[in-house]
Amino acid sequence: MRRYKLDEKEFSEINITPFTDVILVVLIIFMITSPFLITGALKVKLPQSSASQTTVSNNIEVYLNDQNQIFLNNKQVDISQLPAELQTEFIQKNNHDVIVKADKNAIYGSVVQLLDALKNAGATKLLMATMKK
Repeated sequence: MRRYKLDEKEFSEINITPFTDVILVVLIIFMITSPFLITGALKVKLPQSSASQTTVSNNIEVYLNDQNQIFLNNKQVDISQLPAELQTEFIQKNNHDVIVKADKNAIYGSVVQLLDALKNAGATKLLMATMKK
């Protein structure tokens, strides 16, 4: 039978190197993916106006980009599907005000067609978004 001496110490250190490696990998993943999670990630160059005002409310935002594509809730919507999609938004937000964020290079006819579709869908107030000069 073997006897242990009292001065022998047990190995009781914790190796945190694997934990640090995992945390760094997770941090890098979050740093890479976070720009994609930003709301309003649609790139629309708004026209400038000296009379622009800031409004903070729960209005519905409809985007029209320079390729004349319509987006609602960061999802591309066809002009024929827009009234049905807006009806669900009106019910969810209990608001019939719509902010139109049309690109300054969008075709004027597409903007008018979008405004007409919004009005026919039941929008009570149409607001045109602009950048302040």
